[in-house]
Amino acid sequence: MPVDCPERSERRVERRQGRGIGGILPFIVGFLYVVVFSLLAVVAMVKTKFNSRLRVVLLSVTVLVFFFLESGHLITLIPKLIGSEGVRASLGEVGERHVEMYSTSLALVALAFLLGLTFIVGRAVCGYGCPVGAVQELLYDVPTGKSKRGKLILPTRVAFLIRLVMLGVIVGSFLVLGVDLIEEIAPYQLWQLELVFPGFFVIVGFFVASVFLYRPFCRLFCPFGAVASLVAKFSRFKLEKGESCVECGVCDKTCPTGEMTERYGECYLCGRCMTACKTDAIKCSNIG
Repeated sequence: MPVDCPERSERRVERRQGRGIGGILPFIVGFLYVVVFSLLAVVAMVKTKFNSRLRVVLLSVTVLVFFFLESGHLITLIPKLIGSEGVRASLGEVGERHVEMYSTSLALVALAFLLGLTFIVGRAVCGYGCPVGAVQELLYDVPTGKSKRGKLILPTRVAFLIRLVMLGVIVGSFLVLGVDLIEEIAPYQLWQLELVFPGFFVIVGFFVASVFLYRPFCRLFCPFGAVASLVAKFSRFKLEKGESCVECGVCDKTCPTGEMTERYGECYLCGRCMTACKTDAIKCSNIG
């Protein structure tokens, strides 16, 4: 149950009914930030000597900015389209008035646009435009011992299958039990400054796990991530081994998802392979 007060309960009801907070403008502002900043991160990766310091700066900006955006609920609506809103609409439980109140229709457009963007620039939105992903990425840099002894390895193939199963669980739990798991966990609650229990402990648990396991929420639970990964498999923008590669294997060992060898659309463009490569062999593929 949420930490309740009448005002917060009313705002949550409004979000579920599609009215949003503060009208359409916060939605658009938040969406534009995610898109523009994600593209900015891609440009930085292409045009600069990308390193861990620049990655931390970009991620920190997103974490901080979402505290000031009224539309902290923006991306929550997008995975909810798969987990609840989309299902509800397909069952005819969302009437014409609900659609006209803009949130469902805008979220549908936003989802389509972000998937189109994912096809062009890969997982840049998840990598740099999402504060939940940004926090996990930063936490993964926390030292846990020499080398990688403090890190847990989760094969990309296994993570990919788990997340597809979770996608089915999210949709099924709503259809069968009427339980919206996204609403219960409320991954953006920290940025909305509205603590939701027991979901607060779940999302904090994901963050703690992020110190040892790379992006567990993104790779195991996020419904949008499950769909985006299917699109990202065919994205125009990728990090690839160039002609100067000497097959030393450093990039493969450095990559936290194993995406240098496995293509599951799970490269979050963290740039660790670029930083680790001694021959500057990791290049950004040409978009076009």
